This record gives sequence, structure tokens and C-alpha cells, in this order.
Amino acid sequence: MNKITLKPGKPSARAGHCPSPVKILLADDHEVAREGLRKMLRCEADIEIVGEADNASDAIKLVQELKPQVIVMDVTISGMCGCELSRQLKAVYPPARVIFLTEYEAEQYTAEALANSINGFLTKNSSPELLSNTIRVVACGGSVWQEKLLENASKKMVKALNIRAERQNLSSEHSSSAVSIVPQDVLSPRELEILIMVARGYTNKEISVNMDYAEITIKKYVKSILSKLNVSNRTLAGIAAVKFGLV
Repeated sequence: MNKITLKPGKPSARAGHCPSPVKILLADDHEVAREGLRKMLRCEADIEIVGEADNASDAIKLVQELKPQVIVMDVTISGMCGCELSRQLKAVYPPARVIFLTEYEAEQYTAEALANSINGFLTKNSSPELLSNTIRVVACGGSVWQEKLLENASKKMVKALNIRAERQNLSSEHSSSAVSIVPQDVLSPRELEILIMVARGYTNKEISVNMDYAEITIKKYVKSILSKLNVSNRTLAGIAAVKFGLV
């Protein structure tokens, strides 16, 4: 059975405003794949496929025209990286949320998706129930990643951090300090909860909605977390969370 990773904390304050039906756009350059998705979702009364695209250009045009809440897409389309396409799609319609489907568990796809805050990531052999529920969660402001995909992404990010440190000839003391402080030793329970969400790629705004706090309050929490962990940015804080078993 597939394991999934859901957004932590209490139910989102936006849950009462979930769209119904959820309007989705399918973007995949394989007709067979899109046909399979149509069959999987045809019985879901609260999910409506408003359009399909088999190339990046059409996907951008359709998102601008149809304004779907969720875009379900392959990790590559007609040679374009899915992360680059997702940035272009959100540029024309910022509220859109993105779910990646892949036949692979390769680290190069998952790590980039995590760095780009892709809202959902599933393999193409996922069950219809998992796919439809993921669409609903993402439409309501949550995020869903299959556990194996998230694990691969985290490992890739740790490798990238270590390589970058070596190339910059950082001193061993500075290099180890980047991810050496154990979060559980220095952070409060509330800060740990926020750190987990930071590690999963959520913005301050998304965290504030999830926890029902003002965004400026979350910003102060994040600043405190970075200071206590002795790291300079959110990515390094996320690496610390992964390294010490919080994610």
C-alpha cells in the first residue's frame, strides 16, 4: 500500500472554502496517460476536468483561459521540465496548484519539485482513490507527497548541500554547523511544528492558514527557528529537519 505524507497540524482554516466541483486541467503529452486519468476520475462528482493539454504552450493558454484550481501534470511535457512549466503556469494564474504524476522515483525530479513547492507528487500507478483524494486536499490548500518520493527528494537536497559546501571550501566547523544542531534540543513544540511545514516546502502564508496565526507571527517564528538552528535560510532549516528525523 502506498504511504503518503500529509500536511501536519490541525485542519486548514480554508477547508470550508474548498471549491466544488474542483476544476482540474490535465497536462500530459501521452494520450494514453490522459485517457487513464479521465477513466479514474469520471465517477468523482466533485471533480471536473475542464481541459486537457498535450504540450506546454497549450497548457499555459488553457490555464489562463480556464483558471483551474488544480493542474495534474507529468514531470516532463514535450521536453520541458515540469517545474519550469509549473512556474510559467503560476505566472499566468497564481492561485493554481500543481500535482505531479510520474513513472519514476528519480531524485532529480523529486528534489527539484520539492525546491519549487509542488503541492502534490504521486506515481502514475497510484490508486484512483489516492489520486482523487490528493486532488481534494491540494484544492483545499494542503499538500500530499508519497513517502518514497519525499524521501528521495530530501536525500538529493542533502547531497546537493554537501557538494556545495565542499566546492566553496567551507571550514569543517562551518560546514558541520549548517545542519548539526538537533532541532528537538533547541526548539519549542510550536517551532518544531512550523519547521516540519517549512521542510515540506510551505510558504509563511500557507503555514499561517494551517495554524490560524497571522502571517507576520509565522514570519517571526521562522526567524527564531533559523537563529536557533544557526542556519541562514529555510532550505538549510529543512535539511536539518530531514537529517534529524522530523520529516
